Amino acid sequence: MSTRPSGFEDRLKAALLARLPEEAPAPAPARSFARRYGIPLAVGVATAVVVAVMVVPGSTRNGSLPAGGPTGSPSPSATDAPEIKKDPDGSLRFKLPEQHQVPALVDRLKELGVQVALVPKRPRSQCSELGGGGRGPQADPEAEILQHSDDDFVLKVNAKTVPPGHTLIFPWADYYPLGEHGIGFGVVETAKVPSCSIDFSEGLEEALKARSEPPKDPGRTIEVDVPAPEGLAALVQSLQAQGVSVAVIEKKPASECTHLGGGYRGPQADHEAEVSVGTTTPRLRINSKTVPPGYTLVLTKPARPSSPYAKVGYGVKETSKVTPCEIDSSSTDEEWAEAQARLRELQGGPQLPPAPPATSSR
Repeated sequence: MSTRPSGFEDRLKAALLARLPEEAPAPAPARSFARRYGIPLAVGVATAVVVAVMVVPGSTRNGSLPAGGPTGSPSPSATDAPEIKKDPDGSLRFKLPEQHQVPALVDRLKELGVQVALVPKRPRSQCSELGGGGRGPQADPEAEILQHSDDDFVLKVNAKTVPPGHTLIFPWADYYPLGEHGIGFGVVETAKVPSCSIDFSEGLEEALKARSEPPKDPGRTIEVDVPAPEGLAALVQSLQAQGVSVAVIEKKPASECTHLGGGYRGPQADHEAEVSVGTTTPRLRINSKTVPPGYTLVLTKPARPSSPYAKVGYGVKETSKVTPCEIDSSSTDEEWAEAQARLRELQGGPQLPPAPPATSSR
């Protein structure tokens, strides 16, 4: 779940999950549903590399750095690139790689004649390129590079998905698992392929400098489930009794609240500093790393608690920036209808369930 929850994103997630095969394997930790599936909407995907670069969750995160440090070489297991299959029409098809497999995969694709590039991710001090020229959502589902095959997702490369004048790119960080989580990929105009991309993860440079130091003890850790709306009050009372700095804010229409929200702690370079763990049933992990001194765990009441899509939001803010309410910016019925139309174009599936009546304004 994002640290800036949206009722719109939750509705979209529920609708898409209903359309996926029940036997699909559970994903590894990811930041949000939109980033996992590359949904090209307001809650959709954009990374610091280029617009339309999608990120999917990685399958391994053990908290260790390569022996060479932040500029070290890939893990020896990087030679294990995913198998690349050739379809009768000449298309190349392969499963999403694990993070350590990306360099070897890029080399193999180059051998097969694919226009492909590895874009190294760097801290802000080492890269100034913001990228651009990304290929946006395609009306023809066959022109989308990420496709669903059997019970898994695959990348399909041909003249439709990577047309002439475009390059398939893979952002990659040799200081993994610090920085951006998961595997990034996208299709970019060849003339606009950047030589590097910025990793905006908070605390990245400090984490890289401290990589040789022994890990600091985060102290006592409390783990709790993210509550349903009706269980919010009891959780807050329990956490406060345990000395946790916690606050509840309400989502309200703009006519009733002047606070725009924001100011949340962003993605952390050190995954141990992330307040949430898990995806399907996220849990909150509370200690001095995830909610450091001077910060407050913020739990957000949904704007429409009676809605079947209503969920409690969570995040971490500087204590001085916590406000009693935030403006509810969940989508209007018109935006939801536009999302339905876009998803029908991309996936060729049936119409999504209608949105619940909106009761808030921007």
